[in-house]
Amino acid sequence: MNKYELFSSVVQALTSIVAVVLSTIALIRSSKSERDANKPYTVSFLKVVRSSQTTIIYLMIKNFGRTGATILSVKADPAIDSGQLKFENNPFELFSNQLIAPDQTYAAVISVKNSEIELKTRKFSLSITYSDEFGKKETKDFLLNADVATSFDHITPVPTKTDEVAKSIYITSAERLFNQF
Repeated sequence: MNKYELFSSVVQALTSIVAVVLSTIALIRSSKSERDANKPYTVSFLKVVRSSQTTIIYLMIKNFGRTGATILSVKADPAIDSGQLKFENNPFELFSNQLIAPDQTYAAVISVKNSEIELKTRKFSLSITYSDEFGKKETKDFLLNADVATSFDHITPVPTKTDEVAKSIYITSAERLFNQF
């Protein structure tokens, strides 16, 4: 075997090793990308629903991901105080260790304006711990501000250029909508 054949064999071996390393890296990245695309993305936000004189604030937890997540804990800091409703740590106690499916939403009323359930804690952070289908735990923190949520929400005022019957129908249908929540 001359030196050219030896050099050619070494180059071929190195090329093969580099190709195996590069394909392994590509496979690992592809696998991670697929896991990230299919994992649950659990998010918390405030939803404000208004109609006529009533304003209801919901604390929402929604899974925007493609797979389910098991909610392990939900903690508020400081504690959410809504008058007669006080959530020390977990406003979703009933949903602990429950699956939240893709596009599923859990909601809890935390404030109803001009009632006994009016939100006193206007700013708080919510920490959600959940696990995916493979048992991997993840904790997400959300800073929530009720003042900001109510200022950006759409307001549906009572129609003014109508007769009393039309106003009554509007208010009745709006109140019926609230009762469905």
